[in-house]
Amino acid sequence: MAKGTEWTLKRDVRDAQVWRSTLPGMWAWLLQRVSAILILFFILLHFFFPYRRPLQFLLLFVVAFHASLGLRVILIDLGANVKTQKILIIAFLLLAVFGLFFIWNYLPLGG
Repeated sequence: MAKGTEWTLKRDVRDAQVWRSTLPGMWAWLLQRVSAILILFFILLHFFFPYRRPLQFLLLFVVAFHASLGLRVILIDLGANVKTQKILIIAFLLLAVFGLFFIWNYLPLGG
């Protein structure tokens, strides 16, 4: 039975070049987790300061960003090629930006 030490991944984080080898899917995963925390923060702010246009825009932006990365994960789970992650990330982020500005410009948001 193995002790498990041969499965431990070790990276020298002091080396500046180590972050360049991080795959796009890992960055997308990390950014989605950060955006989830930001959503909770902006919802809390929105609860205490309702109908503030900059706050509404930031909340909508973070939700669109989080949703776009979630759609990428759904496509990968349904069988999309993992090698196309950069393309999926860019495509869905562009879709999120388009959706954000469409919603912001064409729907009344209490302003």
